[in-house]
Amino acid sequence: MIFIVRNLKLAVYVFSFFQLLHAGTTGKISGTVVDENDEPLVGCNIIIKGTSYGAATNLAGEYFILNVPPGIYEISASMIGYGTVTIEGTQVIVDLTAKTDFSLKPETIEGEEIIVTAEKPTVRLDQTSMSAVVSSEDIENLPVTDVGDIIELQAGIVRDPNGGFHVRGGRSSEVSFWVDGVATTDSYDGSSGLEIENAGIQEVQVISGTFNAEYGQAMSGIVNVVTKDGGQNYEGNLDFYVGGYHSNHSDIYSLSSPFSNWQSFTDLNGDGNWDYGEILYDLNNNGTWDEGEIYWDRNGNQTWDGDEGSEPLNDDVGYDGYLGDYYDYNGDGKTTQPSPGEGNGRRDWGEHEFSLDNDGYTKYLNIFENIFQQSNVSGSLSGPVPTLGDRLTFYSTFRYFQSSGRYYGRKLFTPTGLFSDEKVVPLSPFSRLSGQFKLTYKIRSGIKASYTGYVTEKSYKNYDSYYKYNPEGLLWSYESDQSHMFSLTHSLSQNTFYELKYLDFSSGYNQRLYEPDDVPYSKVIMDQNELNGPNINDSIQVRTGYDLFQDFSRYNVTPIGNDMYEVIDMGDQTGYVAGDQFITPAWSFGMGGTQNGRFSRNTSFKQIKLDLSSQLNPIHLVKAGILFKVYDIWADDKFLNYKTVGEWSITQSGDTLGYNPLAGGRISPFTPVINPTYTSEHDYFRVSPKELSIYIQDKIELDELIINAGTRFDYFDPVWKVPMNEQLPGNLKYYLATTKRDTSVFWEHDFSILHNDVSIIDSISQQGAVSIENLFTAGIEFDSTLESYDQAFTRQLMDYRDAYRWRYGYKNVKPSFQISPRIGIAYPITDKGVVHVSYGHFFQVPNFSFLYENPEFEITNNNNGGILGNAALKPEKTVMYEIGFKQEIAYRTSIDLTVFYRDTRDWVGVSTAIKKYPVGNYRKYENKDYANTRGFTLVLDRQFTGRFGGGIDYTWMIAEGTYSNPQDAYFDAQDNQAPRLNMLPLDWDQTHTLNFRATVGGENWIISSIGKFWTGKPYTPEFKTGVVSGSGAFAGFADNSERKPNVFDLDLRASYSINLLGLKSNIYCNIYNLLDVQNEFSVWNDTGRSTYTLFAKDVSPTDPGRIGHLNEHLLRPDWYGEPRRINVGINLSL
Repeated sequence: MIFIVRNLKLAVYVFSFFQLLHAGTTGKISGTVVDENDEPLVGCNIIIKGTSYGAATNLAGEYFILNVPPGIYEISASMIGYGTVTIEGTQVIVDLTAKTDFSLKPETIEGEEIIVTAEKPTVRLDQTSMSAVVSSEDIENLPVTDVGDIIELQAGIVRDPNGGFHVRGGRSSEVSFWVDGVATTDSYDGSSGLEIENAGIQEVQVISGTFNAEYGQAMSGIVNVVTKDGGQNYEGNLDFYVGGYHSNHSDIYSLSSPFSNWQSFTDLNGDGNWDYGEILYDLNNNGTWDEGEIYWDRNGNQTWDGDEGSEPLNDDVGYDGYLGDYYDYNGDGKTTQPSPGEGNGRRDWGEHEFSLDNDGYTKYLNIFENIFQQSNVSGSLSGPVPTLGDRLTFYSTFRYFQSSGRYYGRKLFTPTGLFSDEKVVPLSPFSRLSGQFKLTYKIRSGIKASYTGYVTEKSYKNYDSYYKYNPEGLLWSYESDQSHMFSLTHSLSQNTFYELKYLDFSSGYNQRLYEPDDVPYSKVIMDQNELNGPNINDSIQVRTGYDLFQDFSRYNVTPIGNDMYEVIDMGDQTGYVAGDQFITPAWSFGMGGTQNGRFSRNTSFKQIKLDLSSQLNPIHLVKAGILFKVYDIWADDKFLNYKTVGEWSITQSGDTLGYNPLAGGRISPFTPVINPTYTSEHDYFRVSPKELSIYIQDKIELDELIINAGTRFDYFDPVWKVPMNEQLPGNLKYYLATTKRDTSVFWEHDFSILHNDVSIIDSISQQGAVSIENLFTAGIEFDSTLESYDQAFTRQLMDYRDAYRWRYGYKNVKPSFQISPRIGIAYPITDKGVVHVSYGHFFQVPNFSFLYENPEFEITNNNNGGILGNAALKPEKTVMYEIGFKQEIAYRTSIDLTVFYRDTRDWVGVSTAIKKYPVGNYRKYENKDYANTRGFTLVLDRQFTGRFGGGIDYTWMIAEGTYSNPQDAYFDAQDNQAPRLNMLPLDWDQTHTLNFRATVGGENWIISSIGKFWTGKPYTPEFKTGVVSGSGAFAGFADNSERKPNVFDLDLRASYSINLLGLKSNIYCNIYNLLDVQNEFSVWNDTGRSTYTLFAKDVSPTDPGRIGHLNEHLLRPDWYGEPRRINVGINLSL
């Protein structure tokens, strides 16, 4: 539509404007300028309004503007003697070219300006592979909570129940995550290192096809997040919502009580009391209570004054002055049978029977009763920094989110095994605090610098059903991510600019419940003066029975001589408790103990990246870059063990973690101790691998053809070692060394990390370390007539050194490198249709967890010795092919059909058994697995116009491979299965994937929905033989030969704009899983359903020896997708 605007009046339509800096985060605008006779105009000025970007046309009337951030712009063309033309609504997308042509007419009225509203192209003619771009407006209007929900909607992508993304059949670790042109993937496990909140996202680009050479260390796909930047005006928003789950599926979200159906007597007349003559136990079945059938101790002599031979109670244990405490049905003195009570009015353990609560814990999953299950406060603020004009701008976001989760348990027990208060509490609480702050400084024309800081803190508990009735035993997990990004952009000329970027990245994780030395009933040694501090006569009340409370002295004081006392605080109930102190049968929840693993890790790296972009001529846009990255990664995996009499010791002077074998029994009560890193229950490594990459990319833009061609070189040095002799994997090196105070034995790693000012005497084997440590500890017997003690000691030490000198070592791993060529071609067949073809080689270093697992190379002496990490693993390799066709079929409506094939080699797997000297076998990670994926995607997309927009995509895909996960081969070997040679469906093989989205809206309202229909993923069926539950189960079918149930989900968002206190505001409601469908993600292998199994058909629903009801185990809430979730909120624009 064309309008003539006089007196320079401008009809402004600016959808968004943000200045960004990085390669992989900008696009390009190009076009031609001609006069009314289609003759090129030379020297015409092209300006992007509101920015400093611009260009002038060449002799052919052509122009191009590089390094343009994504967004929608007004572009103006002006020239003396011609009327100015402004085209508004031109959209720029990352890595693509926005074509904008002008036709100028001679100026007839001074100041005349022609304004043209550009149409957003339905088909991008220079797109050489399949990708999708989601703008900040789409994110705001769709029912999505984070970037993960956005990725899930794209064609060719499968999301597993754990949240991992599988792009075109690849493993979840094969996706590379980028933020503002910098890779931020956590190389330890392949996860996203930086999680950007929705408020800070300008655009998300998801590349599921072949990708350019500038993107490395990925084999399946790229997720590129472009963040917002501050503008010249102050802007901000504040968002608040509450809500949570809303479901009535009490069969899944179940809870039981041990005494919900309990009675202490039989109330025949229904008056609520036991009356004399009402049945306690009617042994002879005459309908009434007779003398001798559970007695009433009327005279209080604590015995039954009747026929001793017929007395059904053998003792009045725990006499309470009214009736006997239990009914001993079989006369063995124990309450082994559940009973309705013996009539004392007290619920005694042993009379219990777990019964399911009618509504489970669904009242906690009801927003009308529990509206604050989830709460969120977030916001953003941006604009110029005061007093500095438009040279320095900022953009900031913050968010606090908390959720109780969808799993609840009952505090029936404390970790110490005592009865607790029965409160219903969350089992998977979660909280997150995050922030982002970005500064952009215009140093002068053509030079910009920026700094961005990211901070995220998380705390949560991972759901573990075993702790459903002992929730205080669950560990807390903590994540802390802090990163700093610096960048400099310098335009050397209109045609050339470079970008220099530096990223200091850190992502940490740790588990914690108490401090390692915290244990219940802690002991303290006091002298007489110290003993006068606490109130020794203080008492505490302890719940010793379900309905029984007793008072005890708080302090147990035991003299130990010399006016010293051992004091135990019985009121101290917090601390670690050994889980094996509480043995429960099958199909039972736990009744005490704590999770005693303590895993922590940190991935840090410093990365510098230089990119150079140059428009050599109107046809060739060349990009080249170099990246250097140095990691600092450590992981500490340990377990709190029983302290023993002969624990791991240090030398007398405390210089060393000296090796001393565990000897003697466990110390009781449980006193936790962390074994040194050279033991099998404590793994620690710290490594600093290095990475170097170089790429060059040429985008060739011809009128009839667009070619993206490039190549990439990657170099990786793991800076680690592997055993020189595979038969001696665990031949550790120890150092015999002297310090300022002592002669000590150090393990090689502990020596380098923990000690300074140490002089090494010799390198010795593990056996030598034990012998020498014992020599220093126990001394030596000698004949004083032949030599002195020092002479005998020195002689024995030298003998040990000669006998056990370390001879078999490790060799350093050689660095790996590879070259990966890539090419993509787009062939426009019409002005609204294009055929695209692409091909590429993609390499990726395996997750660091596979390289450095079991860093001490510890192997047990049996046929199940475990798996060793292998730093010599080669990069995994994928070759990808793609051909597609995209065409506009109606106004702002397009269809895209793409066929793809992926061939993956050198996938990480597990080796066959390797014999260990002298006995035992083990395995190691090696490049041996193979996979391929084939399929097609069909996408129908309509841009929002005429109050309606939406899309639907369908993916048909077959993903097959030898093993889905590297450890699968190891577990098969434990089941005596031969190594797999044939191709089977991978765990995430989802043959049919259908996603749709729709948006309707008016001036003040928008309603949008997202729907998903996925066919079931594969599982391995089993069937059961025999009659005893759990026995005789064996695999009767091929692996992954059957399918789980299909998945269907429907999400909805509705928002309405209002004016609140002069502020533009939106009230909104998001409903996820609108129909509260029970999607079954995990299934029982015998039935293929989450809802029932035959494995427990012989198990009774309740048993006094079990905690909980059987149905709580058969219907596991974590096997299902999330129930209906509702969030209601308001967004205020500042």
